[in-house]
Amino acid sequence: MEIAPQVFENTNNNIAGLAAAQPADAIGNNNLGQDSFLRLMTTQLKFQDPFDPLDNQAMVAQLAQFSSVAGISEMNQSLTDIAAMLGNNRLSDAKEWIGHNVLVPGNFSVANKDGEYTGEFELNQSSENLSIDLLNEAGEIVMFAELGSQEAGPIQFNFDSKNANGEPQDLGRLRVRVNGGNVSNLATWVPVASVQASQGNDPTILVTPIGNVLPSEALRIG
Repeated sequence: MEIAPQVFENTNNNIAGLAAAQPADAIGNNNLGQDSFLRLMTTQLKFQDPFDPLDNQAMVAQLAQFSSVAGISEMNQSLTDIAAMLGNNRLSDAKEWIGHNVLVPGNFSVANKDGEYTGEFELNQSSENLSIDLLNEAGEIVMFAELGSQEAGPIQFNFDSKNANGEPQDLGRLRVRVNGGNVSNLATWVPVASVQASQGNDPTILVTPIGNVLPSEALRIG
């Protein structure tokens, strides 16, 4: 009995086992790095036709072109990083603030060049007996002001520390305490003594008598 041979026809164009090794939803990497390019060139050399070898000059020119493109890409990235660092630090802008006063959130106040302790806050509800105290590190009241009846809204304060001869006095860092009212957004004016450059991409720091302040924290400059 003669058995007829069976013929199996491959109905797709995939190499055997390729479909099984690669998922249906697989996607390739669209970026060809330098390592991938060198592997591709090495494989091409390995499997080249000995009767029709590849042109060495063409391959060297292709490699040089790839290296040039890669170098330009790395240079562009470096320039982008430098621009971002300069934009965040704003060192040149911050230097313009030296000698000026900045309004920063907080309840600590220091004297300006005229010996004045100034600031502001928001009075959330009207008050019949509003007062402000300035206290030293020991908790003692150094200066105070009786504001009496005040309507809700923004309140500004200014304490003059001049002595009897009219000379400004620096009483150090004083804590602001508001009595007799519900307040928010308390902020004080502080002088900028110097600026300090930060590491990396961190912003420049404003150095003040109450501590370091970021330029983004300053509400106003005066």
